[in-house]
Amino acid sequence: MNARRIGLNAITGLWILLLLFDTGGQLSLKLGSHAVEGLSLGGPWFDAAVTSGWVWSGLACYGLSFATWLLILQVTPLSMAFPITALVYITVLLVSWMGLGESIQPMRLVGVAVIIFGVYVLGRDTP
Repeated sequence: MNARRIGLNAITGLWILLLLFDTGGQLSLKLGSHAVEGLSLGGPWFDAAVTSGWVWSGLACYGLSFATWLLILQVTPLSMAFPITALVYITVLLVSWMGLGESIQPMRLVGVAVIIFGVYVLGRDTP
């Protein structure tokens, strides 16, 4: 499979799915971490983790992310694809702010700008 055969819309869709699954996995595991809060690592901690729907949701998101990543790698050079995954830092930051009420400090916004610029530079297909 190559990029020309599946088309730009399909590749864009795969990237959107990857960001959604990665971000969803992070958010779900953060919410699932409350199930093990205050427990020492051991049997009760493990029992609480495996009975948390949020933990299972996070694991499912990671599984879907893995499958999506393999599809992306079939049609995109690794040296171009991997830097683009840095966009998940931005989506997690936004979801943490909007969904969890976490604050975003000004320097984090500077970091977001640096990430966006870096993805742009690394993702450019220059001869």
